[in-house]
Amino acid sequence: MNERQRDLFLYVWSQRRKRGQAAVSLMGAGIGAAGGVLFTVLLVSAGGGDRGSYTGLSAIIPTLTQGAAMLAMAVPAFAFIGFVGANRVYASQEAMYQSILATGAQIPSEKPVMQPGDRGPALAVAIAVGVIATFIIVLFAMYW
Repeated sequence: MNERQRDLFLYVWSQRRKRGQAAVSLMGAGIGAAGGVLFTVLLVSAGGGDRGSYTGLSAIIPTLTQGAAMLAMAVPAFAFIGFVGANRVYASQEAMYQSILATGAQIPSEKPVMQPGDRGPALAVAIAVGVIATFIIVLFAMYW
């Protein structure tokens, strides 16, 4: 990490850490819970489900029962994964922040100017996310 990257990290993390570890972890849990709901919706809507002897409008009862059971399991599981992941990332970033400050570095008063080379990793992540999202959308379009 060069001096400019260090200053950029110090500035950005000093702003982001103001929310606190608990708030960040709870936000991770909320995002995970939303993922659990989405997971349940996708699986329940894709399954045919056995209607048994139900007819008419009551034929949705098995689907609702399976959906409720899956929702009861998926939401807490995904929320826990989100909570643990956000907590771990926060702790890692905070440890790096504290270790950089321990070397005597000062937090810049204003955000350092980024250069094109500093944007490379973010650009690579954006391209990867775009490719993955495109594949997911194509698969949904083909099999939905």
